[in-house]
Amino acid sequence: MLDHTGRYRVRYEDMFRALGHYLDSQRFTRIAIVETPEGFLVKGYVAGDSREGGLHLAPQTYLFTNEDLDILLEQAYGRRRQSRPQH
Repeated sequence: MLDHTGRYRVRYEDMFRALGHYLDSQRFTRIAIVETPEGFLVKGYVAGDSREGGLHLAPQTYLFTNEDLDILLEQAYGRRRQSRPQH
């Protein structure tokens, strides 16, 4: 996967960490990820509270385009910059 300039490769570790943060925040479970030329296809279930008071799993499929992934990466880098100790 290339960065937003199209010249440099993005480390998969960084990309999966950013994507994983998003999926965790959206309460995804039972996840399958497939890399495509357009980005990553993510299939899984989103956990939500049911009317009966239990847990409900709704199937979801998303295509994260390379542009979407760039945004997730920039947000992740921003979170890391904020969490660095100040000297």
